[in-house]
Amino acid sequence: MRRCRCWQGYIRKEASVTKNRPRNRISGLVLVISLIATGCGDDAASETTLPWTEEDVTFIFDSDEIFGVLTLPPGDGPFPAVVLIDGSASEVTGVRQGTASRAFINFSRAMVRDGYAVLRYDPPGVGRSTGEYPVEILDDRVAESMAALRHVQSRPDVVPENVGLWGGSQGSWVIAQAAADHPEDVAFIISVSGAGISVADQQVWGIETQSAAAGLADDDVARAGLMGRLLVDWQLTEPIYRAETEPLLADLGPGPWEAFAEIVYQSGDSSSAPAIEEVIEILEQVQDEPWAAALFLKELYLPRLRAATPELIAELRASVGASLLTDPRDSLTRVRCPVLAIFGENDIVQPTERSATLFEEYLTAADTDDVIIVVMPGIGHDINWTTPGYNEAVSEFLGRLA
Repeated sequence: MRRCRCWQGYIRKEASVTKNRPRNRISGLVLVISLIATGCGDDAASETTLPWTEEDVTFIFDSDEIFGVLTLPPGDGPFPAVVLIDGSASEVTGVRQGTASRAFINFSRAMVRDGYAVLRYDPPGVGRSTGEYPVEILDDRVAESMAALRHVQSRPDVVPENVGLWGGSQGSWVIAQAAADHPEDVAFIISVSGAGISVADQQVWGIETQSAAAGLADDDVARAGLMGRLLVDWQLTEPIYRAETEPLLADLGPGPWEAFAEIVYQSGDSSSAPAIEEVIEILEQVQDEPWAAALFLKELYLPRLRAATPELIAELRASVGASLLTDPRDSLTRVRCPVLAIFGENDIVQPTERSATLFEEYLTAADTDDVIIVVMPGIGHDINWTTPGYNEAVSEFLGRLA
């Protein structure tokens, strides 16, 4: 059974704790709960410490030409490779990050140290890629990631059977589904800050947790959570939170949430033009409330609703609704390739303790025998190349697979 190195910290399996001593992984899984890294503070991208080359590439996804940058180690290869899959759209720009992202540049140049070629790319309609930026649907994102991976596999300087996927935040759901659906192509996955719960549940949990972390009163946290559930249910053809919203409506009393709930649960066609206008009015009424900050109404919902037609909203319900109901259980229980899953202990976007437990449960059910689960103490959702322990965890994992 494979052993796991622990960086001056602790390895925990169930109730037992062993200090500074590696131990066998039971069922192939280990939960590393404390990592202290050395030398992680410097920029991982120093050209004076490790040379590399970067090559502009293009590949076709659907009808769009996708632009990417492939970072290559020194030498002729062939090299193992990683494709970077980003999270959801930025609340500021409304689109996902691409090749110009400083984070992705440094992630690429950190992993090239381990002898891996690393691809980052512009999503459709972003940067130098053609097309229009689409509504985010997980199935489409999986297809997009596989187009990128297969482009890398086709190169003579890459080992085609050793190309994996790195996914951050929402990208974790994408790479898990890709690995489950395409086991013959995806050699390994690295999940960073991924949720082990459904997309809808993660959205609601994040809204409530971020609101509480901002110091809001309990009633305001409840208002944010109620509106978050109503927003999810409004996007679904079959609401899932009605049993939870009804007692919240009774507790909070009169407010704009009452009118919203009536549209969601009682009106005949909640995607009709009058209903959309009423929803916009309700969201505009509350958008500047302190408790609405974690809903991102001004940044995301309202701009999209103002531009949408009833026909488009009705069409999107089938696809976006399916994404909201996505549960990583369906993918993780089918993953057979090696997995590294990294979480931040203090994440307020997804529930780390529950997610790490579910990852272990689902991957054990899948009989995946090469899995490492890392929980980094004192770290939030934003895990990057400067996070203590991150580079060591990734380097050891990639080093074993090269």
